[in-house]
Amino acid sequence: MGPVALARIAGSLVLALGQDDRLVRPRDGDVLLPAGAVAELLERVDLASPRAGLDLRWPRWSGDDAESQGACWSDAAPWERWVELVRAEATATAPDPTRRAALATLAREQGRDHDAWRHLRACASDPSTVAALFPLFLPGIPAELAGRPAPWPAGILLRPALPPLEGTRSSLRALAGLALEHGDVRVGGARFSLRVDVDSDGLGVTLNHRSGEAVDVRVEPPALPGVEIDTYFADWEKLAPTEQAARFQLSADAPEHSLWASFQPPEARWPAPPIDTIAPLQHERVLVLVRNHADARLERCAVALGTLLGVTARVERSAPADAGWLEPWLVELDGPRAEAKLVTVIGLAEGLVLARSAWERGPDSR
Repeated sequence: MGPVALARIAGSLVLALGQDDRLVRPRDGDVLLPAGAVAELLERVDLASPRAGLDLRWPRWSGDDAESQGACWSDAAPWERWVELVRAEATATAPDPTRRAALATLAREQGRDHDAWRHLRACASDPSTVAALFPLFLPGIPAELAGRPAPWPAGILLRPALPPLEGTRSSLRALAGLALEHGDVRVGGARFSLRVDVDSDGLGVTLNHRSGEAVDVRVEPPALPGVEIDTYFADWEKLAPTEQAARFQLSADAPEHSLWASFQPPEARWPAPPIDTIAPLQHERVLVLVRNHADARLERCAVALGTLLGVTARVERSAPADAGWLEPWLVELDGPRAEAKLVTVIGLAEGLVLARSAWERGPDSR
């Protein structure tokens, strides 16, 4: 790695680390995050008293092995569960923390952090559920450990979230300069801090050993919608193109480690409009997901979207030649950003259905 690139990354991190004017520390505790609804919620939550027994298990959405590469999402069950949860919330008179906890966990699994924070806020009536969920956001523990107090097991994969935003979908312009930090992460016999900083050039995750034994941890940075990653660096060393998680050994002898993801402009823009700007659905209009190869997971997704939105939805190998009297909604899901597009569509569908009821109940329920 050249000295110019290193200096640029280091300068960006220093800049981000210094921009704390929009950050607060609820209850004067160990968590630092942007001021706003989530910070206000945490003022009323004892993070040391999480709710136990929540069923937050979902199949892995993506990963390295065959099972986690969406294979379980080729079954109907997880899609049906998602539709059932969203429809139940849309018809409820008030948000249900148990349902919202499951929806928050799925949104985090799919990289829909803005949606996940919204679901966390909807759990406000049950502080113990908020306490169980928050570690899924920061430091980003796996869902199967939710409700289990620290210390968490050595070798854990930590997937911290993007900082929370209000009133808009996540964008680089809105997130640049924001951060999340947890000053008392306990894994194995170690205690360390973990911080996420978003800059205009990239995103950094910094870990600093505070006390205790040496410990191994893995860290994966959050994905930012509409932004592509050029290169990942772990302790200033470039990772292989197929790697985005880094393994670190934290110790008193080597206390500080960092993972940096440098941004590049996307090859093609993919819109993610705010829910309130989307026109009402016309039930006569068909939703067509276009992918040029067979995909059982996408077939299940089309069925779920059709059920949830009350429209006809199907998968085609190419755009229909005859659009009929009413042009269909076409979502092309080929190319390098296909996964990000699919996740965006899932989030928009979920938000549209929940917004019908949320707007009727008032802003406090969103």
